Amino acid sequence: MENIITISFFVVGLFVFFKFLEYKFFDKSREMKPLKFFIRDSVIVFVSCLVGAFAYFQIHGEVADMLNVITDSNAIHPLATQVFTDAPGF
Repeated sequence: MENIITISFFVVGLFVFFKFLEYKFFDKSREMKPLKFFIRDSVIVFVSCLVGAFAYFQIHGEVADMLNVITDSNAIHPLATQVFTDAPGF
């Protein structure tokens, strides 16, 4: 769960940074919006990212699995792939 929150905070940080750049440098024709709209948009982005990441990881696994797709590597989890191949001891 803390991985999902970390990803959400990272996404919100990027959103805030790019939104600030937009207001400061690219959008000179409009006046600066009040801070409450800026905070509202940030909260909406945080909740959306949190819900989306939570849904994704409930369906497809952990963050490590997502990073394996990005790096194109196949990681075998030894604890998840244990097989009993000996005669039972009972």
